Amino acid sequence: MSIEPLMNAYLADHETYKSGDVIIEEGSKGDWVYIVLEGQVKVTKRTSVGMLTIDVLKKGSIFGEMALFGSTLQARSASVIAADGNARVGVLDTRQLMEDYESLSLELRLLLKSLIMGLKESNEKAAALVVAANEKSSGG
Repeated sequence: MSIEPLMNAYLADHETYKSGDVIIEEGSKGDWVYIVLEGQVKVTKRTSVGMLTIDVLKKGSIFGEMALFGSTLQARSASVIAADGNARVGVLDTRQLMEDYESLSLELRLLLKSLIMGLKESNEKAAALVVAANEKSSGG
């Protein structure tokens, strides 16, 4: 997917992070949505067995949308960290995103929220499975 249309419509700013820098901290509050412009970022989640990497996102990937569109979420559900060198991310214009989102039909808004909440639940389940597997393999 080309990220040019997103950049032209919604890019408000961009930021560069060094490898290991935290872009989003799990548990923090915020409504910024980002797009990876260069490099990679990893999505991590705290678990009882330590930090779990859920995914590695590359150019064109969007993150941070759960806190903006998942209205039942109180805090960021995962951390996002610059990985393997510098990562440049675009900060999307929240006001414009919400304006366009509000112009959608109620049915489409509900569908999008449902998809986002499903992604959050899948992330939670994946983390729980990894924890259970680690506990089982260590005899716990």
